[in-house]
Amino acid sequence: SLDRSFPHVDPALRLAIAKHEFCPGHLYKLDAIIKEKPTAKSFEISDDGAFTQRERDGSPKDYPSFHALFDPLVIYFEILQYFIISSGNVPASLQVNIGCAEYLCILYQVYSRYEWSAVLQYHFMFHSRRLAEMRDRDYSGWRTMDPELASLYLYGSPKPNLN
Repeated sequence: SLDRSFPHVDPALRLAIAKHEFCPGHLYKLDAIIKEKPTAKSFEISDDGAFTQRERDGSPKDYPSFHALFDPLVIYFEILQYFIISSGNVPASLQVNIGCAEYLCILYQVYSRYEWSAVLQYHFMFHSRRLAEMRDRDYSGWRTMDPELASLYLYGSPKPNLN
């Protein structure tokens, strides 16, 4: 069962993943080791002048290394796959399983070529776009890089050549 497979993940977070409403910047909440980590807040003034506070999206401080992002992302994908497989939708299950594996490979390739802060920005925007697609039952977007986002976040931030 899901409770036995992911006892450390709050049921509300599992439901948010199933409904494709999970905030990508909150991946750390899926990691049993760091899920209690305090989050930084950002403050905004709305159009009507109201002062609001919200949790800030992930930053290099929240995800200081590739594994700090990778490990909870794998948990996210496992939970997502669980829900899709249990729905009985075989084509969607195949799309999700293949897409998640391919995206993890793509993410590692991006990490090996670009500055970490740029990789994080790319990932969080990429993940947000996938959420919107998944709400429409389209899981194919995980399989490829997003050229528009890569242009915005990655191409201007290559890792220094260490040769």
